[in-house]
Amino acid sequence: MRIFLALVVLLSTPYLVLAQNAKKVLFIGSDGTTGSELRDIPTPNIDLLTEDAIYSYDAINNGITISGPGWSNLFTGVLDKKHKVVGNSFEKNNLANHPDFLQIIKKHIPHYETAAFYTWLPIGIILNETDTRVARRYAHGGDAFVHQIAQDYLRNEPADATVVYYGDVDIAGHNFGFYKEVPEYYREVVQFDRYVGDLVDAINARPTRSKEDWLIVLSTDHGGHKTGHGGETLGERNIFLIVAGDPVRHSELRRTNHRKLKMDDQLPLKRLKRYGFDTMPTQVDVVPTILDFLEIPADSYDLDGASLLGR
Repeated sequence: MRIFLALVVLLSTPYLVLAQNAKKVLFIGSDGTTGSELRDIPTPNIDLLTEDAIYSYDAINNGITISGPGWSNLFTGVLDKKHKVVGNSFEKNNLANHPDFLQIIKKHIPHYETAAFYTWLPIGIILNETDTRVARRYAHGGDAFVHQIAQDYLRNEPADATVVYYGDVDIAGHNFGFYKEVPEYYREVVQFDRYVGDLVDAINARPTRSKEDWLIVLSTDHGGHKTGHGGETLGERNIFLIVAGDPVRHSELRRTNHRKLKMDDQLPLKRLKRYGFDTMPTQVDVVPTILDFLEIPADSYDLDGASLLGR
């Protein structure tokens, strides 16, 4: 009997191993990319991702529409009432008590390799503990620089949990306007789409790709109004959120209440339900979604959002 049981274990083990692909996470951020504008600009690489994605171009920044709070929301899964980031100075923040998702992953899966590539230097205040870090100011050709290194990293390294940030869309918005009709903004959104395609190609070129399950998340910190942000117009609140990858089924989340609201109209938080945005994904849904994918318990992190997987 013991010999028979041992044979059963030996024969079944390879099949169990084959069924358990390595799980990998990539977060791609594009600063200042309004959801409605992204939806209307041709982005074939992002469109291809959404074929296997839960996504929304009606997603909402339900906090402060400034980069510091926005990226803190995305990376920690809590709003400013908890992380205390209310501007770009990060003064008196409470990030130590609300770690970013790379730190959480490392705590629960110590052998995972974490990495961050970014061109807005304060990102390093939030993502302050990574195994690999490449930062270069956007004003010095940073996006193209970190993009090349990120591609090589994703193609050749373990790349278990990775963040890649781009800032040029936001710069175009500040200089010329956050609208698809603005050639400079339009051009940078198209370039961001090319970057996304390159990163996906790098993943697919990995020699171990067939033994991996990938979750690729894309989002932004805020939209824009004229050449700025920080207020409560729909244009500033409107973001995008895409959760794509091997285990995800296609589902587009759009507001069902089509009550008229222009991008320049005010949208204070108390009016989200009135215009059908109260059920749309928000920035704080990113972290619980990633933890859900990796089967990391989220209860102890007091998160403000909920996983989008299975929604």
